[in-house]
Amino acid sequence: MAIKVGVGKSKEIDSFAAGSLAAKNALSQLGSEHPNLVFVFASSRFDHQQLIRGIKSIISDCPLVGCTTAGEITSLGPDKKSVVVMVIESNTLYAAVGLGKNLSKDSRRAGQEAAHDTLVKTRQGLTRHAFMMLSDGLKGNGVDIIRGVQEVLGTSFPIVGGSAADDFLFSNTFQYYDENVYQDSVCGILFSGDISIGIGARHGWYPLGKPRIVTAAEHNIIKKLDGKPAARIYEDYFGKRVADLQNEPMARMSVMYPLGMSIPEEEECIIRNAMKVDAEGSLVCAGEVPKGSEIRVMMGSKETALKAAQKAAEIALGALRKKKASLVFVFDSVSRERLFGLKSKEEIEVVQKIFGPQTPIVGFYTYGEQAPLGATINLGQTFFHNETIVVFAIGE
Repeated sequence: MAIKVGVGKSKEIDSFAAGSLAAKNALSQLGSEHPNLVFVFASSRFDHQQLIRGIKSIISDCPLVGCTTAGEITSLGPDKKSVVVMVIESNTLYAAVGLGKNLSKDSRRAGQEAAHDTLVKTRQGLTRHAFMMLSDGLKGNGVDIIRGVQEVLGTSFPIVGGSAADDFLFSNTFQYYDENVYQDSVCGILFSGDISIGIGARHGWYPLGKPRIVTAAEHNIIKKLDGKPAARIYEDYFGKRVADLQNEPMARMSVMYPLGMSIPEEEECIIRNAMKVDAEGSLVCAGEVPKGSEIRVMMGSKETALKAAQKAAEIALGALRKKKASLVFVFDSVSRERLFGLKSKEEIEVVQKIFGPQTPIVGFYTYGEQAPLGATINLGQTFFHNETIVVFAIGE
């Protein structure tokens, strides 16, 4: 049997009908009524409990995980206002699922709980390969979730995933776990068995000018760069006063000109979106920025972003034992979808071309991505990313 995959999609208005139709289509493609695992990626527009009930009315006897998105991805390209259901059946790939709650209260502990939950459910004697996390993209600290997982599974154990989104509304995201719908939580999936995996993460942005040092910061808020209000880094390049930056959507500028945070011994910077400027001229970012970090303004284009997508896919494929993927997950920043606009399909086509037209691809546009850096994932610590495409391939 090895690894069999079926993918179904629906844009039905009724949530129950959309879930049941997508599940039926996935089972039809699988050619079996007994999958081992179900993934669900869906628009925030649905009644989520009804959506899951619709799926469970068709597939009732196996674990289900997933989350809401800012756009759904399949081999056919990106879409919106839809639900995507992927089913997996295998006698070589095993997946244990877990859940961590209350990210807002203690993100680190939630990461520990999700990882521990999967670990105790994993069959003894199987080789563990990677941990996938699907976390609330609007609550908690994404970096602390990763730290919690690493405290259970190890600092060099590969972690990959995407933060749940809500169609660019920035109001509420939802996580799916079995028959229930959660918020403020993280779903975990621990992959094990006789398989091979590959992970590639790239963004394609390049630095402008000299680095600035973070001299004051608190979690995701950069207060001072080189002792000056952090927002002045944008003044220096674009001539806008801090007051002007406060009065316009900073996130819009950050799509094209995000911040890059240098990581020792890594080829690429970690990208941080500056979401807004506060009254003191501090930059509020979509990810943690430690004091002492080197920061640069970054610049990119659709061309460099496409090359990055190709490179991420090539890295993921190159890590597979037999150089052939059975399935591919894509976790892609919503900022990249905004960058490509009507041409967003081109990025998915680049990934599909690397893996071949018959390889199933599923994923979603995220509010943050998780993946190691470096071509050799077993030596790469996992980071929380912005404006990055993460490609996670599983092979036999």
